[in-house]
Amino acid sequence: MSRVRHIENQFYDKFIELSTEVAAASDVYAAIAKDWPAQKSRIPEVKDFEVRCDAIMRETLTLLENSFITPFDREDINLLVRELDHIADGMDNVTARFDLYDIDDMRPEAVQMAELTQRAAHELKDLFDHFENFKKDPVVREKMHTVGTIEDEGDTVSRNALANIFREHNDAVDVIKWKSLIDTMEATVDSCKSVANVVRSVLMKNA
Repeated sequence: MSRVRHIENQFYDKFIELSTEVAAASDVYAAIAKDWPAQKSRIPEVKDFEVRCDAIMRETLTLLENSFITPFDREDINLLVRELDHIADGMDNVTARFDLYDIDDMRPEAVQMAELTQRAAHELKDLFDHFENFKKDPVVREKMHTVGTIEDEGDTVSRNALANIFREHNDAVDVIKWKSLIDTMEATVDSCKSVANVVRSVLMKNA
């Protein structure tokens, strides 16, 4: 293997490593939401994933700083790892707030949002498993489009959730809690689409 190819592979390996951690974190995230409060004790697991994702992001950025050769634009590599890390940050923020806000009963829309994040995270994991051949592998474009569709579903669920919250709750504190949670959950799904958008940029620049 040439030195250039070896360096490029290091970046692709980091994308796979980071997206794998994000997908695994999403499984715990969705499980906590679906089986709340029985799965409350698993919240620290999400924090552990977030810490590992931060470490992989830093390692990738250090590699980027020290590499003269990169497989594609430095700006896009930087954005990819940061946006992937934002997904982990979002899941950590949400699960921490479940506890902080002392949530008793999980809203069904919150479960839906967590499941959408889980689906999108696994689509991204599959995407990055194929990303080294992004110029030729149709899976990359297919997964990119699927993540966009999932984010559209998230927008609908989020709007319906907010409408239901304002309609059903008379307690202003409960409204504030749930609006904050749903907004943060939506932002987490949006982060998945942000990753897909960077992938789109890479595909366009290298067409």
